[in-house]
Order: sequence, then C-alpha cells, then structure tokens
Amino acid sequence: MEEDWAITLDNMFPNLTDVELRGGYTSHSTGNGSGAVETLVEYSGPSTKKLLACAGGVIYDASAAGGSTSIATGKSNNKWQTVMFGTAGGNFLYMVNGADAPVYYNGSAFTTPTLSGVTATNIVQVIAHQRRLFFAFNDSLVFGYLPVNQLAGTVATFDLGGLCKKGGKIQSLASWTRDGGSGPDDIFVAITSEGEVILYSGNDPSSATAWLLVGASFSIGKPIGRRCVEVVGTEVIVTTQDGAIPLSTMLPIDRVGAAGKALSDNIQNAFIASARDYSTNFGWQSIHYPQGSYALFNIPINSVTSNQYVVNTQTGAWCQFTGQDAACWTLFNGNLYFGATTGGVIYKADTGTSDSGGNIEFTIKPAFNYFGRRGVNKLYNLCRPHFTSNGAPGVAIDLNIDFSDVAPTSIPSATTLNAALWDTSKWDQANWANNINIADWLTVYGIGDCATPTIRGAEKALSIKFSAYDMIWQTGNAL
Repeated sequence: MEEDWAITLDNMFPNLTDVELRGGYTSHSTGNGSGAVETLVEYSGPSTKKLLACAGGVIYDASAAGGSTSIATGKSNNKWQTVMFGTAGGNFLYMVNGADAPVYYNGSAFTTPTLSGVTATNIVQVIAHQRRLFFAFNDSLVFGYLPVNQLAGTVATFDLGGLCKKGGKIQSLASWTRDGGSGPDDIFVAITSEGEVILYSGNDPSSATAWLLVGASFSIGKPIGRRCVEVVGTEVIVTTQDGAIPLSTMLPIDRVGAAGKALSDNIQNAFIASARDYSTNFGWQSIHYPQGSYALFNIPINSVTSNQYVVNTQTGAWCQFTGQDAACWTLFNGNLYFGATTGGVIYKADTGTSDSGGNIEFTIKPAFNYFGRRGVNKLYNLCRPHFTSNGAPGVAIDLNIDFSDVAPTSIPSATTLNAALWDTSKWDQANWANNINIADWLTVYGIGDCATPTIRGAEKALSIKFSAYDMIWQTGNAL
C-alpha cells in the first residue's frame, strides 16, 4: 500500500488535499409509521418537487419539514422501485413493488393504470428507455413494455430465457447512455440474478430491425438487491457480490476480469466480505450525490444497523460512514436524505456537525510508513497529527508497529464550541469561530521497522480536517 493511502477512514471523507469529518444529520420528518422507512423518492415536476416516503403500508408526503401526511394507504409492500416519466399529459412518478398494482403520481394524486396482457401486481421493476416504460416481473426472465409515451395499456412481453445460460430471473433493468444524454444510441440493459448481462440497442422490441442484440451472457458477480444499479454520468454502476462494477469496464470481459476492474477495487476485500455476510438483508442501495462529490453504497448489517461505503467521484478514494442507520436513500432538491431503520423518521444527511445532536465518532489510520529507512528498527516516541478546525478537537492516538492493528479503546469527550452562532450572536459582542491549524505533539511508544498511528475522536460541534502527521523516531543499531 502506498504511503499516502489510508487503511481506515471512518466518517472522514477524502477530499483532494485532506480528509474531512463527514456532515451530520438532522430530523426532517417524523410520523412515517413506527418502523423502517423502506422507500424514499422525489417527485420532480416542472414546477413542483415532492418527497414521498413509504412505510407501514402507507405512502406519505414528507416534503415539508416536521410531520408527514398520508396520501395513500393499504399497500402490502413498502419496497417500491420508481422512475420519472413524461408524456403529453404531464410528468409522472411511476411506482411498482411486485405486490401491489402499479401506481403513478402527478404531484397531487395517485392513479392506478389499467395494464392488460400481464399480471400487474407481478411488476417489480420499472425504467424509462427510448420513450417507453419497461417492466421486470417477479421470478421471471421476461420483461414487458408499453407503447411509446404511454402510462397504461397493453403490456407486450419479450423473453430473455434463451439467452440466459445460468437461468435465474431479471434482477434489474437499466438504460445506459454512452454520451451523457438520451438518444437513439442508448442501450437497454437487463441484469439477471445470476450475474448475466444482456444488452440491446433500438427502440422497439417487437421489430427485428429496430431491436438488435448487442451482447449476451456477459458475466459479473450476482447483483445484490433490486436497487443495485446507479447511473453516474455516462456510467452504469452495478452493486454485485464481486464489488461495485462499472459496465463500461466489464464488457466484454469475464467475471474475473470484471472484479479486477471494479470501482470498489481499493476496498475490494471489505466490499466482498460485506456482500458475503449481508447480501440477503434488505437495504442495499447505491446513490450518486453530486453536491457532495460522492457515490454512496448502503450496507445493511442487520435490520437496525447500516454502514455506508463512500467513494469520492472525482478521485476514486474511499471511506466508510458509520452511525447513519439507513434503510433507504434519496435526493430531494439536490440534498441527501435517508429513511431510518426504526421509528418512522426521515433524516436530512450531510448537514450540521452532529448526528441529530449526538457525537460523530471518527477513526483515521494511514498506511504504514518506513520513513525512508526500510529494514531498520526504530524507536518511535512522538507523533504530531495536523488538523484544521474551528475549535480544539480532542483525539486519542495509539501506535501500530509492523502491521499491527491497535486502536485507542477510549474516545475523548466531544468538544463544546464556545463561539458565536450566525443570526443569533450580536456583532462586535461575540467571539466568531475561525478555522485554525492544530498540530500538537502526542506521546507514543513502539519499536519496529514501520509504523502508523490510529487516531480516534468524537465531535458534535466542530468541523475537522486532517491533512498529515509527523513522527519523531530514533534509529536502532544493526545487530
């Protein structure tokens, strides 16, 4: 591992020149049932945006901060897949869940479309592609589609079974643009539960000349969950048991080659271990958050606890977020929100310096360093981490020698920021907080060839950036 990398970055996001304590979260909306909020989605019309939440068999309007309003009831499943779709009649949010009849929302009311030719309650996935709605069904290798620019009507079907050598079912669908916009060159993507990828070009599956097979049976790891696909620019990222795989780097190579080109390559061991241990849990989801310059992969540890693997989309550097127990994520007005695993609460993420008033615990463990003298034992006795903060963060530090894994067992109490608050304190009568550089020598001890510190802390009032550390050591004599 290169010396400017890190072994652990928990709740510290890697910027271009430093790592920064992640933003906190605050309660946005309560009253969304009493359990997990399993779907959050934005309705995005020309002049209206709404935040919808699904929990306890109810769909809520959670747009306004505070309490949510029930707008649809009697649903048997809260795990909806959705897409925005525009027709001459307006802009609609189309919603399917594989148990209830599909519905669409126009910003003020729901409509249940009349769909013939298929069992509508079996529709579990929906995408918009080439001005059509395409559907995947429960436990099937058949996909369906509607006429151009239609929300209802006869659903035609197309069977992929003859192309799928491993069997299974359609796990997810995607529309892949290669030039960043919607156009005739967009590719239809079907991904099976066994990790086979089928690609078609064209706009009419009923026509042999207007629907051409581009590729079949390309193999990736098995996709995890229904929400396994995220579009980032011109790339389609698939969350699989082999990691987060960009389609452009996978085709047309085999599964082993695909894993070697995974977006998650730098954290591949951790990602694969999480997939192995938690892939059957509900809550796997990826989401691109442009405002934060990152993509997030939600990892449901159990029904209550979730962590997130987070990648800087500018640099490809990774970190882990903890303490955000999310069942689902969405963007609303460009901001990041998550539905909690308990309590029917929706939180606004990446805001403030605390987790709903609680501490944000962080850990930094840089890569091991030989300090220019590889093969020589050294006595390490002082370490100086460099922080930039609007206060004096309390940190605990321990030294790791020769690839050991030692972390401080106690975390200092969070710092209280005694500084002025904007729009609250009076000019000329308050002390305004400024970012300052903090570089204090801390005592450490260890004898070995290479070393690195593990730095831990917990804060709920400060912004913190870490940029470097210095080490003082003495060279031992050769025996």
